[in-house]
Amino acid sequence: MAHPLTASQRDGVFPVADEPADLALFDSPTGAIRLMRGPEARCDLLPGAEVVPELRDLGMGNWTGRRLADVDPRQLARWVGDPEAAPHGGESVGQLLVRVRGWLDRLDGGAVFAVTHPGVVRAAVSVATGADYQRVDVPPLGRASLTGVGGRWNLRLQ
Repeated sequence: MAHPLTASQRDGVFPVADEPADLALFDSPTGAIRLMRGPEARCDLLPGAEVVPELRDLGMGNWTGRRLADVDPRQLARWVGDPEAAPHGGESVGQLLVRVRGWLDRLDGGAVFAVTHPGVVRAAVSVATGADYQRVDVPPLGRASLTGVGGRWNLRLQ
């Protein structure tokens, strides 16, 4: 599940790590055996959830805290058009996909509920189904339910 809306998302700003989420619309999970979350404050919604470094947000380097409108359009186009590009000096989408694939590969069975970032949910759907990362859209509080065994994943729409 993607974390709730943040002020940065609302204002078109690349978020900083310790930004809180708006909890007004958050609905707690039921039935999960393990609770996991990204390390940022906006993912700290589940008491006792395991902090998983692989669920951290895409590293935006020197774009962190900057408004999308203030980024050089050529750099932005390069970043959007090439999954291996990281003109911001942070993490590329390709690196994010490798990181999320590693996390999914290490899951050892049983139900997991994780609160992370829209980009990480996009990456999980992309890795699990083969969908193009750029063609997956995940809003705040968007949920993707992945079921599977032995590295074979299915996307269950909710």
